[in-house]
Amino acid sequence: MAPTASSGPKALVAVLHVGAVAASLSFLSFGVHEWFGGDLPVASPLRRWLVGILAVVYLVRLLVTQYVMVKRPFPWSEALAVGPWVVILQLTMAWFGGTTEAPVDWVVWCGVILYALGSWLNTWSEEQRRRFKRNPAHRGVLYTGGLFSLVIHPNYLGDVVLFTGFAIVAGGWWPLLAPVTMAAMFAFMHIPRLDAHLEDHYGDAFRAYAWETKRLIPWLW
Repeated sequence: MAPTASSGPKALVAVLHVGAVAASLSFLSFGVHEWFGGDLPVASPLRRWLVGILAVVYLVRLLVTQYVMVKRPFPWSEALAVGPWVVILQLTMAWFGGTTEAPVDWVVWCGVILYALGSWLNTWSEEQRRRFKRNPAHRGVLYTGGLFSLVIHPNYLGDVVLFTGFAIVAGGWWPLLAPVTMAAMFAFMHIPRLDAHLEDHYGDAFRAYAWETKRLIPWLW
């Protein structure tokens, strides 16, 4: 697939995500008060600010990753899966982040730390691979250094950690279904599909790497 063939799918995900974040910010700013006739509980301004900031940071990271760091083809099938999923994630966090009345305590700040850690895992792993691939001598070579020496898919691990933190900041138990669902999708759908592609592309090099390296969780699986 030529790089230009990815423009439409990437644009769809970007537009959907921008729209979801805009709706989330509106809801967190005044929608809790006005959109439902005052019947909803209203979270503290600090929680709503935190959820809004995390939503914007994730949007910016996704756009940078999509347009700068990841150069592989991005087909419509992936866009039609990723686009609605990020909309659901953002709107879920906004809903609970806007209506959770519990105070912002140390648990919430632990969630912020997890969010930052997950963001770093995802973004830095992609940047490490990007730097490796920029060297013409590494063309066609499987990258197994940096964070990829810990697990085969550190970017996926980063997303799970990130959304665990995001869910904690949003508040309540229901948002925690998001990282649980995400981890299950990675384990049973995305990782097997991607590993099959990598094995087909890199052959014995990937098989040796996969034999020695955990897939998603260091030292466990």
